[in-house]
Amino acid sequence: LAFIAYPKAVTMMPFPTVWAVLFFVMLLLLGLDSQFVEVEGQITSLVDLYPSFLRKGYRREIFIAIICSISYLLGLTMVTKGGMYVFQLFDYYAASGVCLLWVAFFECTAVAWVYGADNFYDAVEDMIGYRPNPWMKWSWSYITPTLCMGCFVFSLVKYKPLTYNKVYEYPDGAIGLGWT
Repeated sequence: LAFIAYPKAVTMMPFPTVWAVLFFVMLLLLGLDSQFVEVEGQITSLVDLYPSFLRKGYRREIFIAIICSISYLLGLTMVTKGGMYVFQLFDYYAASGVCLLWVAFFECTAVAWVYGADNFYDAVEDMIGYRPNPWMKWSWSYITPTLCMGCFVFSLVKYKPLTYNKVYEYPDGAIGLGWT
């Protein structure tokens, strides 16, 4: 939509070049903002995990530089001659619904059964100031994990190995890397 429909619509507006530049600058800034949020989420969680080590001196800043450098090097593999193959591998396995379903299942299980649904329910009440609907405990404990696991199983049943342009089949090592 952003690269097909909108540019076509912009050509029909007065001063189409100005609007096109503004639109694509906006897309660039949205992408950068998404990257900032992603990196900040990683950094904050790791700094909170190891505060005695990462909150001394400039260690947090050095840690951010290391994380950004590693991310840059991983992203650099996607702009090489075979980068489209690497991008497809990341897109198919890492950013797919299967991975997110797996993570959501274990997050709900950890919250409801390890931390405890009642403890979480009380913590949410403390944060928002009122008791949430009681069905939320059922959702955290049973409904969401069941739906996530069911969708995950169905996606495994319908699984087809990754191919590129319906011609190139990825080797077993690449598929194994994708699953890990």
